[in-house]
Amino acid sequence: MRFKTIFFISIFFCIFSTFGQQSLSGKTIDQFFDSAIGITIFDQDTTKIGQSDLNGYFQIKLPKKTDKLIFAGVGYEWATITISKECENLEIILFLDSTYDFMSPKKVDRLRMKEFEKLTELHSQAYQKGLFKTEKPCVRRKFEPYFTELDEIRRQQKLTKKHIKTKFKELKIGDSIKVPTQTWSAYTDGTDFGCLISGMVIEKNKKKSGYNLIIKVTDNLCEKDKATYNGNLVEIGDSITHNMKYYKIITE
Repeated sequence: MRFKTIFFISIFFCIFSTFGQQSLSGKTIDQFFDSAIGITIFDQDTTKIGQSDLNGYFQIKLPKKTDKLIFAGVGYEWATITISKECENLEIILFLDSTYDFMSPKKVDRLRMKEFEKLTELHSQAYQKGLFKTEKPCVRRKFEPYFTELDEIRRQQKLTKKHIKTKFKELKIGDSIKVPTQTWSAYTDGTDFGCLISGMVIEKNKKKSGYNLIIKVTDNLCEKDKATYNGNLVEIGDSITHNMKYYKIITE
């Protein structure tokens, strides 16, 4: 009796664990219509749920409430897909990983985008060749830049440039500011600038594509009585030219 109870409990949990899972099959190929072999398939929690065989075919059980999968393999670009509800057969084209020497990140992603835009056409050609069962893909894919971190850096730099330009416009003749005696980049986030020179803005101009401030020195906050700016000795009453387009200023 005890054995039967354990047996039925085991059967119950097996049924419960598979309840809600969707069985899917599919095939992976590259952009040259060759089978993509040994491609690992992960769910959205990066748990391995399958792998393509020697002919590129695979079968997986899609976990409940999962609509995103990652396809990854050595020598291939990773692909993240979103599965539609009507999708029964996953047919995935993976791009072979290429080497881009002596190219900027922006140019690399521009070339990759051109290839990515051919996916629908490539899928149709694979169908005509008898490699795929459907003429159009039932999954959605977004272009994924290689250099997302660099894209974020560029975005932050643009925001900083905009902030500097706005600050230059807001500064008025007679305003008090401070500048480091050593020229710090305007894009530096640090606060430990060492010796600072206090001054009053007496002129503004945009000569040589800069945001130039002519500052009359009113005080220096150095430990010593004398300070230098760009290697030149500076004393109270002297005037210095500071290009805030590239170099740090402190207004608080």
